[in-house]
Amino acid sequence: MGEFRAVAVSALLALMAVGWLVVVPFLVLQGLLANSPFFGTSTHEGDAALTWAAWLGAGLPLAGVVVSATTRRRGWTWFFGLALALAAVVAGLKWTDDLRHAPPPPPGPRHCVEHSGGGNECPGD
Repeated sequence: MGEFRAVAVSALLALMAVGWLVVVPFLVLQGLLANSPFFGTSTHEGDAALTWAAWLGAGLPLAGVVVSATTRRRGWTWFFGLALALAAVVAGLKWTDDLRHAPPPPPGPRHCVEHSGGGNECPGD
């Protein structure tokens, strides 16, 4: 039974690695091509593929690290650890890009402005 478990865990780790190396880039390419203006209109048709690529791109390495570390497979742990680090770098770059392109704050007073006659315009009132 122990040998079957070892083979099953190795097969699972290999499938997760193939999924991360083949399926995730395929989904990214599919999403980018669907969203590009060269192949039709520039709509958000490829957003579902990009969302799946993001979830699988982070989830497969995380699951791979957990499975390989708990079954004491050093090579797989290193592979999935590096893949997880790469996914974290990509997520961090996306997050900083989103912060840089955040919409400007709404115009208007950010403090109370007194008007003659007793009225005021306070944010949140």
